[in-house]
Amino acid sequence: MKIAVVNTKGGVGKTTTAVYLTAVAREGGMTAELLDTDPQGSATSWAEIAAEGTSPLKFPVTPANKITLGRPSKCDLTVIDTPPGAADIIQAAIDAADVVVVPTAPSGLDLQRVWPTLEAAAHKPAGVLLTSAELGTKLLDMTKEALEAEGVFVFENIIGKRQAIRQSFGVSPTSFYGYRDLLKEIIEVTR
Repeated sequence: MKIAVVNTKGGVGKTTTAVYLTAVAREGGMTAELLDTDPQGSATSWAEIAAEGTSPLKFPVTPANKITLGRPSKCDLTVIDTPPGAADIIQAAIDAADVVVVPTAPSGLDLQRVWPTLEAAAHKPAGVLLTSAELGTKLLDMTKEALEAEGVFVFENIIGKRQAIRQSFGVSPTSFYGYRDLLKEIIEVTR
């Protein structure tokens, strides 16, 4: 299975989601890899910093491009991390994927970029993942209701706003903060 983590906006949790989903898959016994299509190389940097420290990632992170995205994978799960704003790479990642995850924070500015991302993914199973969410707030409820009112699939699993997630850059995740349940939900939804 290939999962593309996409949003045309930056700073919404794409790389974090990609790393955590891949780590959850490995922890669960799946073979997994992460393809980094972002020219900034955030996932690659994460892996390099982790390798230099005491907590290396347990899966390969490989830079990828429009051509390499379409190649078959020998892994049970391939997660594709995408850059913001690069329509050609984002479209190639969507086209290569079996399912598309669109992370976004529950805010008007972040939600604005969800719509063109979902349009680009209209031919694939896709869902919005609410990230950096303050659980139990009116804003979160209103965001979820607004998306669902437009017929958008919203993952039940919401990633709460946690300092531990923000501080995990450069180490192999050992706590998964809802990402384990998210991967289970993705697998169930795509069956």
